[in-house]
Amino acid sequence: MQNGLEILSWSFWSPETRQPQEWPASAPSPPVPAAAVPTHLIPALHRRRMSTLSKMAVQVALEAAAAQHTDFLVFCSQHGELNRTRELLAAIVGRTELSPASFSQSVHNAAVGLFSIITASRVPATSLAAGAGTFAYGWIEAEAFLATNPGERVLLVNYDEPVPEEYRPFTTHDQRTHALALVLGVAASGGLTLASSAAGEEERRPVAPLFLAWALSARPDFAVTAGGQGWVWRRARP
Repeated sequence: MQNGLEILSWSFWSPETRQPQEWPASAPSPPVPAAAVPTHLIPALHRRRMSTLSKMAVQVALEAAAAQHTDFLVFCSQHGELNRTRELLAAIVGRTELSPASFSQSVHNAAVGLFSIITASRVPATSLAAGAGTFAYGWIEAEAFLATNPGERVLLVNYDEPVPEEYRPFTTHDQRTHALALVLGVAASGGLTLASSAAGEEERRPVAPLFLAWALSARPDFAVTAGGQGWVWRRARP
């Protein structure tokens, strides 16, 4: 792709702050009450059945895409609905009846499916997980689509929450609640580019909020290592 991508609109939420520039320096919040997650754009009919994670993802997606037409949806989360899956497994162990709603919304593409239903969207959609580097691979997915559809737009959503307590000993990264949505298009000139690089010191924080803090700054590049893979975003010259 000759030109990089431009961010046409964005939305970000975390329990620490809604300002991405402030997030890198903020300390992780305690567990987030479900009532603290903004949901005012989600119809009540759907809201009642949604997990906290899906609410976060769909809310920021609705905010970012409110004034934008999008042609492809990329929802990415490292852990997905692991907390909901854990509840289902606990119900099986306890020999109690499973909730059909919880079961149907425990899949990894639950959030993008709910967004498509709420917005009556018929555009192509994908949901992916790729370890600590999930956001970078989501960006590549968006970039690949725009390389062959340069006049169209992609809604890229990245979201995660801490894994259940039983899984914490197996994690090596900070578990922080966050949701980010970007509407991306091909820049008329310049734009943001992503390339692989030599791996450096592993970044323990989620990549997506760090990326947005950089994108809203004036710094020329943002280098990060996630999951043992080095990545660098740069501002392409016009």
